[in-house]
Amino acid sequence: MFTAPVRTVARTAALAAIVLTLPACVPAEKAPSAGSPATPGSAPARTVAATTTPTRGKPTPRKPEPAATKGILAGKRQVVIAPVGSTESVLTVDDKGRLSLTDGPSDRTLFVLVPVGDGKHQIRTAKAGASGEPACMGVRDGGGAATVVAAACDAGRAGQRFTVESEAQRDGRPAYTIGAEGGLRLSVDRSGLVATPGRGTPFTLVDNGAAPAGPGD
Repeated sequence: MFTAPVRTVARTAALAAIVLTLPACVPAEKAPSAGSPATPGSAPARTVAATTTPTRGKPTPRKPEPAATKGILAGKRQVVIAPVGSTESVLTVDDKGRLSLTDGPSDRTLFVLVPVGDGKHQIRTAKAGASGEPACMGVRDGGGAATVVAAACDAGRAGQRFTVESEAQRDGRPAYTIGAEGGLRLSVDRSGLVATPGRGTPFTLVDNGAAPAGPGD
């Protein structure tokens, strides 16, 4: 049988005696409780990280649409359609049945935006024409820039279905661009109202009171 050297046994006994003379318990640093303030400089690293980690909050609600604007887009109000930047000119139906600009108000300058589904609108004259019925804006392809004319209303015709898209307010009024079938947008040029690719002309819709009853109302 192997016997440990006497010197090794003595050394082991001395170490054991030193250990036994150490204090029985060294108090650990107390972590601050949830209800008590932490001592400066003693906060654990994970607490600092928690206070600097951004929390996921609720999205900022969009500003509610004004009641007047809701009425316009619901076809309840008659409006004048004015190109942004124009001081007096507004859209009208001219004697040739085209949509163009005029500087004076008349029955031909009032329109109603009638919802026809899928977020689209017909743009209908507020007053009846010679036929006894209101007319609707319609895009007519002329081989170049498509012109916009007044035609008999037919919600099933693609050329009479327009999107009305919000822009930044201009002069305190809501502004819109008007889109047509095929990615076209309505713009004003020297010949009148046309539908072309691109950004389009922004318009303001000026409320002119309750819309008259239309066909079927």
